[in-house]
Amino acid sequence: GYRPSACWKPSKAPACRLAESIPDATRTVAAPITISIMPEAIDAAGATGASFTKRRSSTTTGAKAGPARKVAAERRYFMIKLNRIAPIGALISGLALSFAAPALAQETAVATAPAAQAQTATPAMWRVADADSEYILLGTFHILPPALDWRNDDLDAAFQEAAVAYFEVDADAPDAATKTLNTVMMQGFNAPGVSLTSMLDEADGKALGVIARELNLPFAAIDTMRPWNAFLTLSVQFIINKGFDPGAGVDSVLLSDAKAMGKDVRYFETIEEQLAFFTGLSPQVEKDLLVLTIRDWDKQAAAFDELFGAWARGDADYIDAQMNEDMRKQAPEVYQRLIVERNKVWAEELDAALKNESGKGLVAVGAAHLVGGEYSVPALLAAKGYEVSRHAVNTTPEAAPEAAPEAANDNAPLETVEP
Repeated sequence: GYRPSACWKPSKAPACRLAESIPDATRTVAAPITISIMPEAIDAAGATGASFTKRRSSTTTGAKAGPARKVAAERRYFMIKLNRIAPIGALISGLALSFAAPALAQETAVATAPAAQAQTATPAMWRVADADSEYILLGTFHILPPALDWRNDDLDAAFQEAAVAYFEVDADAPDAATKTLNTVMMQGFNAPGVSLTSMLDEADGKALGVIARELNLPFAAIDTMRPWNAFLTLSVQFIINKGFDPGAGVDSVLLSDAKAMGKDVRYFETIEEQLAFFTGLSPQVEKDLLVLTIRDWDKQAAAFDELFGAWARGDADYIDAQMNEDMRKQAPEVYQRLIVERNKVWAEELDAALKNESGKGLVAVGAAHLVGGEYSVPALLAAKGYEVSRHAVNTTPEAAPEAAPEAANDNAPLETVEP
């Protein structure tokens, strides 16, 4: 049967394990899976898979062909879906926070019906300044409904006036998808013969299968994952299934515009650093994240809607209570890694920029990093002596309409402006 060259090496990469997990007599059917996740095939995974399936399937024999082909198709389908969201993989920690928060908030009352989806949004912003510098800090939501209009006049003015623009990571970089896929494939799957369900209680394993089917994800692929990878996969797919689009996120839109306008674009982290916050979790903590998500799955749908509504109306206190306070209590290690440690590094970098440079800038990072007490980025900068205040606060928010948005909005990328 066909195998990529890397699979001939004694030390097999997880990418090869997907193919190796199928018996030799039927492994040719699995070849498209391995090929479709190679870097050079990222943009054509579906076509590559179909091509090799057609060319190699004739070598598959006997009764094994049907079941093996089904398993291979499920796994190839999953990898194609992963290819499509890989460019935002570097921002996945922020998405996970928004989804993990309801799971961690086990004692928090949850609305019995989903919150109505807003048509417009006024994200929370902060102003940080010294004698000759001013930065506007914008709390973002990494994936949004395409029709949501969040680019209000105050936000747009801050962006237009900024000479410098900071983002968490360059998720639009040409190699972003490749790096994300490489990390997931090398560190996101269990050793051969170890299933995810074997790590869970029987009831949790069955519930995981139900959730996977609900999200239209192949359970055969989910069951080979490490808990953190399954947790992220379920979380992101849930949000996408609700009609949220990675390309419509605040970060993606503003990053594209900042590059087109020739702004001084800077990043706090690399893709590898962001993903390392999950790959470096202890086995027990990553398992706990998944188990909490599984057990409170039904509650999380409503809680996520409430959290999104709070972001849309700029309710910093609600976001802190739902995303940070419960995480501090229920998962202190996760809170330290994903919030506190990163916020401290970011505040130091902004401190250096404010001290050594003059002018205006914009910082667009996940909303959870800007809300709360002493370890939020605004609080850390205030402690360093800077003038810090809420910026353009919406004191009279309108009630969210009941209908989901359908009309076009003003968030489309701006026309390229020569620097």
